[in-house]
This record gives sequence, structure tokens and C-alpha cells, in this order.
Amino acid sequence: MTHSYWDIVRRQTFTLFNAVNLVLALLIAWTGAWQNMFFVGTVLTNWLIGMIQEIRARRTLNQLALLHQDTYHLADGRTVTRDALEPGMVVVLEQGDQVPCDGTVTSGTGEVDESQQTGESEEVQRTAGDRLLSGMTIISGRLELRADATGDNTRAAKLMHEARSHKKFRSPLRDAIDTIVRFCTIAIIPCGVLLFVRSVYATQVPVKQAINSMAAALIGMIPEGLVVLTSIALAVASVKLAKEQVLVQQLYCSETLARTDVLCLDKTGTLTQGKMTLVKILTQPGWTEQDVKQILAGLYAVLPDSNATAVAIRRGCEGVPARFFTVQDMKPFASATKFSKVVTRQGTWCVGALSNILADAQNQWAADGGSAAASPSQSTPSASSEAASPASADQALRTQEIWASRGYRVLALTLDGTPAALLLLQDPLKPDVRQTVGYFRKQGVDLKVISGDDPATVQAIANEAGITGKAVSMQHVDAQDIPVLMQTHSIFGRVTPDQKKAMVQALQVQGHVVAMTGDGVNDVLALKAADCSIAMGSGSQAARAVSSMILLNNQFDDLPGIVVQGRRVINNIQRTASLFLVKTLFSFGLTLLTLVFFRVYPFEPVQLSVISALATGIPSFVLTLEPNDSRVQGSFLKNVLSRAVPGAFNVLILVTIARLLPGTRAQFSTMATLVAGINALWVLFFVCQPMTRIRAALVAFMAAGFVIAVLFFGKLMFLVPLDLWQLAFVIAAAVAIPFVLRLLSALERRILKTGM
Repeated sequence: MTHSYWDIVRRQTFTLFNAVNLVLALLIAWTGAWQNMFFVGTVLTNWLIGMIQEIRARRTLNQLALLHQDTYHLADGRTVTRDALEPGMVVVLEQGDQVPCDGTVTSGTGEVDESQQTGESEEVQRTAGDRLLSGMTIISGRLELRADATGDNTRAAKLMHEARSHKKFRSPLRDAIDTIVRFCTIAIIPCGVLLFVRSVYATQVPVKQAINSMAAALIGMIPEGLVVLTSIALAVASVKLAKEQVLVQQLYCSETLARTDVLCLDKTGTLTQGKMTLVKILTQPGWTEQDVKQILAGLYAVLPDSNATAVAIRRGCEGVPARFFTVQDMKPFASATKFSKVVTRQGTWCVGALSNILADAQNQWAADGGSAAASPSQSTPSASSEAASPASADQALRTQEIWASRGYRVLALTLDGTPAALLLLQDPLKPDVRQTVGYFRKQGVDLKVISGDDPATVQAIANEAGITGKAVSMQHVDAQDIPVLMQTHSIFGRVTPDQKKAMVQALQVQGHVVAMTGDGVNDVLALKAADCSIAMGSGSQAARAVSSMILLNNQFDDLPGIVVQGRRVINNIQRTASLFLVKTLFSFGLTLLTLVFFRVYPFEPVQLSVISALATGIPSFVLTLEPNDSRVQGSFLKNVLSRAVPGAFNVLILVTIARLLPGTRAQFSTMATLVAGINALWVLFFVCQPMTRIRAALVAFMAAGFVIAVLFFGKLMFLVPLDLWQLAFVIAAAVAIPFVLRLLSALERRILKTGM
């Protein structure tokens, strides 16, 4: 179901995270410490980003539609709207009409574009008794269709209902961050209550001071800035991709593509250009290529054929002077016959499937009483040649089979049943397809070609693109056999829309992260099911609407650039997230120490704000936008925690030592602030490795900023002068911190390696 706007607002607003922050904001406002409420801006930013993303997705899905024609004529002469159609009504369909319902043809003959089901724009001849589904288009002829299913009961309506359903695309990065925030939000409630109760009742701290101390602890526990930073990083990636003509519709999709280990490809429009082209003309003895092109130009000047094949032949003969013919009879291309026929004074010309043409010629010969076909006139290049022989026809058929096995659509041009030439047509590969396929292979991504076209054609195209193997015809494959086939094969033909979806889901069940490319209505269900869905800009509106990204220039070779952007986001967020979690982890630790050891929490909110801004906020923003195309490795949470734990543990050690030194509470808070700030800067230094000029400048500026804040804004940060021993401790800690961090990191790696 698609969520209403109120559902979206309610779900994004009434969360535990927002509730906790609202309570903290109200409590701090009551104390009058307005400078401690900067965290509210971060919370509002998170809320707005989530709301905008989901509302945008809802609007896109609601625009989905397969049927655009509103009115239809019935066989009884009435005119009705599509919504008023009822089962049993008979609809009259002519050229250009969309089929408005699922039904059965009662009379008439016509050609139908069934690409919704097959994905291939090949016209199919339909007549009485055949079944049509809503969304198909009548190419030629006239049909009367009895409605069997209308409205929401049609195949198209059910497909669009599933396509409109809201789906939260897979994102390990988002899920990991959500897990961190959710855990912290839940854990701070008991921590906050215990901290406040102890401060007020056990240590007799004034209520307002207890509230600010509690707020400092709880705000430090939630890495709310990490959510904003991730959204900004993904938004920047989306802007960069937009400049490369890639429209990102789901913010996390570039990250998902970077993690993909199986990429499912539709043939037409993805690997190929989606434009049939006359590639080569194989002439028979006595004919030249120029002669054949002139004849084709003349024939297609009078033939009304407008299918993809006819368009390709006309385009291939552009600029060639057309041969003039006196037409006596003509039969345009029909799916039933598989050829076009033009009867002229020179003879009968046919263009189409050679076997069908030869069979028709044989039938005509028998109908004429077995008389020999008329020989070509002297005006044709074959005037000196003999009449067709079984040997020449057999040779042409064998040649046709050879080229068809290589992925070409092979048509014949014949005169009175005699082959004059074989026409090789093909939907050519897109530029740089082989390089892009090679890139994904090097990255360890398994490629699957899934198409509704003939398996031999799909195999030839896939092999030419660099995807090896034999094609499997899915025409009679049962659903329970799909999981095994997905493990053993990479090329599939005659795939239905439901099978495409099942194939994607089978890969996901096997533990793969699956991306899917497509451009047709028949790809919608699979695109919807995939972890990352990619549509071509020239594809159907339905395919574009359900996809997480759109390649506006239809170029398959844009995908490596998307992977690079996704890697940059994942790797940089993974690195900078450790800066946030250092504060989160030591805030939890200090809260526990305060409950059992310290009299009050060591920090004021403003002190943590300065440390967070200089050692986490500003640096993480800069580091997140850096180039980084390293392969994504390991678990996000494991990698982040392994970097954050040593820094957090070191703060706990240093603050505990500071607590043991004699001094006032203000001096203890000052020492804690100084060692925590220095520790955070050293953690930043190690995160920036290997050091570059930009990173070195970043560390230097942040260190200078911390020194300036301490020297010139000490009163604002509640810092007080230290005695000699306390100052000596801070200096010693500053020197020892990098060595202790290295020691703790080495110890952690050893523990993780040995499983201790």
C-alpha cells in the first residue's frame, strides 16, 4: 500500500528518537541554558530529510500508469470510458488503440505490440480466439475484444498496484546507522533517569545543574550528526551523478550498487542500442549490393510497413536511388506469413523469412498447376541466371542458420521464389559495453542477462559483450527450478515478467545483493524487487518510476561511475563515523562511572559541543567529500567500532586519572575537557592516515581552533586555571595519548584476530 501524506508525517514525527530529544530540549529551556540547545537543529534536519525523501517517493509512485487512452468504441455503437468498461462488453480496437482490459478476441485480425509481456517490440498477429492483456497496443488491423477482466482485476492494474507499493530499498549503511541511533536512544532513557536521580538525591546537586549534566551526558550518547552527514554525503553524490546524466531517485541507491555482487541485465536497451540496424547484405550470384539496395528502396517506398525491421531497411538504403516498380498487387508484412510481398510487372518480390517465402512460392507453384515461375526480365541483374534450384535455396537456408546463430535477424529478398540476397539485421551493442562488462568482472560482480528475446539471439549478444555461456530458454521452466538455474547459468531467453521477478528474488534468497537494469514494462516487477534498480532514460514511464536511478543518456557505461560514488560515500562515512562514536562510547562509559564513582558528570554541554565541532563535525564533513574508490570491505559496524573503541577507552582512562587528582569540580571538568579534546584531535590524526596536504591542513586548523577556544573562550566553556600538578597531568597525557592509542588499537586487533 502507498502511504498517505499524513501517514508519512506521523511516522517520521512520532518516533522515540524525536520524543527523547524533545524532552531534553524542554528541560534545558526550563533551566535557561539556551546555548546547550544547538542539538535541536540537527534533530530538525534529520526529520526534514526523512520527510522529504518519503514524500518524493510517494509522488513518483502515484504517477505510475500503463493506460493513457480514456474512451473506447463498443461493437454496439456506444462510446464508453475505460473506467466504465464491464466484463462481457465487446470493444472495437483499431490501429493505435491501447487494449483497455484483459479479454478474448471474438472477430477480426490485427497485429499487436506485446512488449509488455515479452520485452521485445515484435508485432504478433492476433485473431479470433486469441487472448489480449491490458496495456498492449494495436499496430494494425481491426479487432473486436470481449472484456473478461476490467478495472482493478486486469493484469496491468495488478502490476501497477505492486509497482506502486512503497518499498524501503536495502542499505546496510542506513541500517547500521539506524541501529546505532536506535540503541543509543533506547539506552539513554534509563541512563538519564539514574543519572538525574543520583545527582539530585545522592550527591545533592541543584536540580537545574543536574538537568544540564544529564543533558550533556545524553546528548553526547546520540550520534545524531552522523545521520545528517550521511544524507549530505549521499546528496552530494546525487548531484555529481546528475552532472553525468544519472538521475538518483533513492538516496541510498549508489551505496547499494557499490555493494552489489550480482547485476542482472536486460538485453534490449541495456546491452544493445534498442535500434534495429541493417548490418550487412549477402548477395547471391548475379546480384550486387547496390542493386539490392535500389530494389529495397523501391519496394519500401510503396510498402506501408512501419515495424522496426522496415524502419531499419529504409534507414540502411538512405541515399540510394530507388528502383521504380509498377505495382500490380501488394501484401504488407504480417506475423502469420512472416514476409512482405509486392507483385510487379518484373515479377513477385518478397522480403522476410526465407523458409516461409519458399513455402509460399511452392504453394503458388502448385496452385498454378506446376508451371514454372516466370523468369526475371532483362531489367533485373539476374536475367542471365537460371531459375531457382533446390540447391541454391538449401544453400541460402544453411547460410541463414549460420548467421542467425550469431545473433542476427536474417531476412531474404527473393524474386519469384529465387533468393537474391540475405539481409542481416541486428540491434548493435552500445559503445563501451565490453569495457563496462570487463570492469564489473574485475570487481567480482556476477553478470546475468535476462531477456524476453529468443535464447539464441540473447546468447549471441551476451557472448559478444563478454558474458560467456549458453542461453537457457525459460519458456517451459517451472518456478521451483529457477534457484538452481540462477546458480549454474548466466544467460536466459524467453523470460516472462513474473519469471524476471522470481529470478531476482532467488538470487536474494541465496544471499546476493542484486542490481537490475531494464527499460520496459515487462521489467517493472523485477526492478521493484531488486536491491538497486536502474532504468534507461528512454525506457517506459513505469520502469523509470519504480527505479532507484535513471540513466538519462541510456549509457550502460555510466554504471562504473555510480559505483565509484557509492564507494566514496561508504568508505568515507565508515571512516568519519568512528569520530562520532568515540564521543558516544565515552559518554556511555562516563555515565556509568558517574553512577558508581564520580560525584557529577565531568562535562558541561557546551564543552562537548566545542570538542564535537572541532574534532568531529567539521573534519567529518571535509573527509566525507573526499575521493575514495577503494573496494568496500567488511562490516560497517565492525569497522567503525574497531576504530572508535580505542579512542573512547582512552578518554575513560584519562578522565578517571583526572578524578583521582585533588582539586575542585570545575578543575576536574577543565582537565576532562582538555584531555578529551586532545584525545579527539589525535583520533582525527590517525583517521586521516595516509596523510595528504588537505588532511594535514585540516588537522592543523582543528588543533589551532581548539587552542584558541581554550585560551580565549575559556569562561564560555566553563574552564578554570589549573594548578601545577594538574597542568603537568594534561601535558603528560597529551604526549602519551598517541602511544596509548596505538597500543590499544594493537591489543584490539589481537583480540579480534584470536577471538579472545
